[in-house]
Amino acid sequence: MRLSLPTLLPSELDRPSRGCLLTFDDGFADLWTHGLEVLERHGVRAVVFAIPSRAGEGPVRPRGRPAWAGRAEGAHAEAACDGGPHPGFLRWSELAALEASGLVEVQSHSWGHAMGWVSNEIVGFHLGRFGRAHWSLPQCTGGDLRLGVPLYRRGSALAHRLYRDDPALRDHLAGWLDARGGEGYVAERGAEAVTRELREELDRYRSRHGDRGGWESEGERERRTVEDLARARQALESRLGGRRDHLALPWGQYDAVTLECARRAGVRRVFTLDRRPNPAGRVGFLVHRFEPRPKGAWWLRTRLWIYRSTWRTTIYGIVSGRRNAGRS
Repeated sequence: MRLSLPTLLPSELDRPSRGCLLTFDDGFADLWTHGLEVLERHGVRAVVFAIPSRAGEGPVRPRGRPAWAGRAEGAHAEAACDGGPHPGFLRWSELAALEASGLVEVQSHSWGHAMGWVSNEIVGFHLGRFGRAHWSLPQCTGGDLRLGVPLYRRGSALAHRLYRDDPALRDHLAGWLDARGGEGYVAERGAEAVTRELREELDRYRSRHGDRGGWESEGERERRTVEDLARARQALESRLGGRRDHLALPWGQYDAVTLECARRAGVRRVFTLDRRPNPAGRVGFLVHRFEPRPKGAWWLRTRLWIYRSTWRTTIYGIVSGRRNAGRS
């Protein structure tokens, strides 16, 4: 399927005529090893929103061969544990080579792409391979992956004031489960039964001690957010040159504080996942996008038809209930 509109780069969003912007979030290595060949074949341009903390050193890797054998979620999970560069993501040399192709522009997806606890309500417990743990767990717990630690509702660290859970509660629940055999106990009893028992132990603990967790202040949140966004921008500009003042919000989540912090960090435009139109020649601080789904060419043609029209996009956003996707 060929695009009937010209593909743009972020620097061209002020043009009065219509066009489309193809974006890649996270900066996975396969954009270099396999994606660039597709862009070259079709003469299509794109922007990659990279996570600077995950960009490694070294020469460019061979094109046409996988740079890393795992899945995207696995790359995120391992990077969250290590807190640094990961082979599943583009190297600095590859980011530079993508730009040298003339088809790709590199912008920011934040420094850490971090999640955190955004509620003090416990929604489950970490049960390893017997449970369902998101790849962001090491970010949320500070690297504490002991079985039994409580899980809270998570969200983008850029879009929320974060909850700091009670370390003593973690120790208590992890110790309770370890004393009964840890993983072997979960395998014998089953995840559902162990979850009930942990919930009962949690209730006993809180009946004696209450909720000893706490929330970061608004000032702490603002400083943390500005530092993250400014650090990402400075790293990209230092390594690649040029202005790197466009930001794609992780998971599309934001609120008014996020946007104000982005302005303070020198961000010119913020890319959302809101289902709203981007009128030609009148694109403002917020740039709205939609996520492709693996549903075939007909699905994509339908969405492109919707987003070619301001009124169709507006109606679609209202009907779908996703006009402000990600806002908290």
